Amino acid sequence: MLGLYIHIPFCEKICDYCDFFTIQGPDRLHVEYLDLLSQEISAFSERYPGALEQVETLYLGGGTPSILSPEKLARLFSILDGAGVPLRRLKESTMEFNPESCDRERLAVALENGVTRASLGLQTFRPELLQAVGRRHTPEAGLAALERLLSQENLRVTADLMFNLPGQTVSQFLEDLDRLSAYPLGHISFYGLKVDPRTRLGHRLEKGELQVDEDLYGDMYREGVKLLSTRGFERYEVSNFARQGEESLHNLNYWRRGEYLAFGPSANAFFEGVRFHAPDRYPEWRRYVQAGCPESQLSKDPIGHDEQVAELIQLSLRTKYGLDIDALQQLGVRLSEKTVSRWMERGFLKRQGPHLVLEGDGWLFMDSVVADLYSNLE
Repeated sequence: MLGLYIHIPFCEKICDYCDFFTIQGPDRLHVEYLDLLSQEISAFSERYPGALEQVETLYLGGGTPSILSPEKLARLFSILDGAGVPLRRLKESTMEFNPESCDRERLAVALENGVTRASLGLQTFRPELLQAVGRRHTPEAGLAALERLLSQENLRVTADLMFNLPGQTVSQFLEDLDRLSAYPLGHISFYGLKVDPRTRLGHRLEKGELQVDEDLYGDMYREGVKLLSTRGFERYEVSNFARQGEESLHNLNYWRRGEYLAFGPSANAFFEGVRFHAPDRYPEWRRYVQAGCPESQLSKDPIGHDEQVAELIQLSLRTKYGLDIDALQQLGVRLSEKTVSRWMERGFLKRQGPHLVLEGDGWLFMDSVVADLYSNLE
């Protein structure tokens, strides 16, 4: 399956914890961005005729895709349609919304252009925690946006929360999750806060203005998984939970090492066995596009045998489907039975037919399990 990711790099306000390539910019910059994006997509189409017509999933992410005005959002879809992306025949078309820009006008444009899935970033329902991490919206705005999305027929809705926020308790996180899961959602994600020391939040933590209790991370995660299980949500990826049939097809394609195209500054693609991305920062990306999108300016990472093995282990163990041992052996390597047994004895791994899957605290210590399995291959 071939996916397509479009990175919209703009935000009304950069959250204090954000380490993505996002910028605050005036409306005129949005116009320029769409012009440049159109040129970037056209350059790719000339290089790979017909590729965009093969796309099966679309994901508009950022940044904040919903920051674009309804008119500019309509132009974005027009660019994609004109390039041959089959907007109304996709298996899945997802757009991220922020509560403050999830209005009826933008939603109408998205639905008119084939969006079938909306992703809403809520983070928490507690105003003091939203303020602590520099989120712009209020809990009331978050709930209003959630209800607006859920009122649309034939729109699948997913919502995101964060945990281990500065000053957050286990009970506060579970209250948020309980409140969210009471809504008729098909999909919920929750992510543990990871702080880059270079961010505003990182500086505040270093100065001691805020504190994060890392000892609570495991308890929040474990209890969150349990709560969602009682509500009918199955963990199908370490941070993603869905009712049956509500999994994200676009993201599953990533974890299954499917190919995907990507456009916009810092957008990462995987196509014809090579991972690559255009310049990360907006000014450099602008110059890259204005120069005609020369391949020499792409950051390329060819995927050789060792990379295939590493990716297969790392990406597949993220999901409930686990690592296909036969697929690994087809690449000419085998897992160390001694290493596997050690993790199984600790209750972190289990065999499920021809697959090896995480269980228990294996989900929490996934990176350690993956690193140990990879370093002891035979």
